[in-house]
Amino acid sequence: MGELIIVGAGLGGQSITLAGIEAIRNAEIVLYDRLIHPNIQQHITCESRDVGKRPYRAHCTTQAQINAMIVAELEQGKRVVRLKGGDTSVFARTIEEVEAARSAGAHIIIIPGVTSASSLAARVQSALTDRRSVPGVVFITGHTKADTLETSYRWDALCALGFTIVVYMGVKNMPIIRQQLLTHGMAPNTSVLIGQSLETPQERVFTTTLDDVLTCISTQNISHPATIIIGDVAALAKV
Repeated sequence: MGELIIVGAGLGGQSITLAGIEAIRNAEIVLYDRLIHPNIQQHITCESRDVGKRPYRAHCTTQAQINAMIVAELEQGKRVVRLKGGDTSVFARTIEEVEAARSAGAHIIIIPGVTSASSLAARVQSALTDRRSVPGVVFITGHTKADTLETSYRWDALCALGFTIVVYMGVKNMPIIRQQLLTHGMAPNTSVLIGQSLETPQERVFTTTLDDVLTCISTQNISHPATIIIGDVAALAKV
C-alpha cells in the first residue's frame, strides 16, 4: 500500500512550505486543484492530473471520483501527493480524502498551507484578530452544500460574537450574506475587505463597508476566486 501526502499549496509560489515543495518533488503522482499557481506546478516532475472543480458548474471530477482515484493509485504502492490550494484544513474536503485513504490502509501525512484569509490580511498589513478589540475569527463558506445559506448559520450568534467573519466562496451569494448580517444587528458601516486572485498578477484588493459591498462587487466586477473579511480589522487595511 502506498502513501498519501496531502499538501496545502497556499495561493502562490510565496506561501507554500518547504515541506510541501519537498513532497511534490518526491511524489510519484500529483493530483492537483485548478487554482494551483504555475510557480508551484514547475516543481512537479512526475505524472500529474488536474482534478479541480469549478464553482457553480458541473464538476469536472466529482469528490467520489477523486477519492477512488487516490485509492487506486495507493493500491499500486505509489507515493500520492494531493495538492490543494490554500490550507488543507479550511474548506478543502481533506477529511473525505483522508477517510478514503485510511479505509484502504494507507499511510497518511498532511502538510498545511497558508489559507487565503491569512494571505489577504498580510497583504494589507492587518490581521484576522486584535487582542484589544477583536478576540476571535470565524470562517464561513458562501456556498453551502444544500444551497440554504439563510438557514445554514446562526446569523444572530455570528453577529453577537464581535469576531472577524471571513467568507470564502461568497461573491455570488453576498446579497444573502449582507442581508442576514444587517438583519441580525451588524452595523451598515462595518468595514469589509475583499481580495481577488491573491498572489497572482491579477490580484486586486478593495475596502468598502457592509452597506456598500454589493456596489463594490458590481462596479469593480469582482468574481471568484475572492476572499471577504468583515469586521473591525478590515478597517486597518493599507490598500
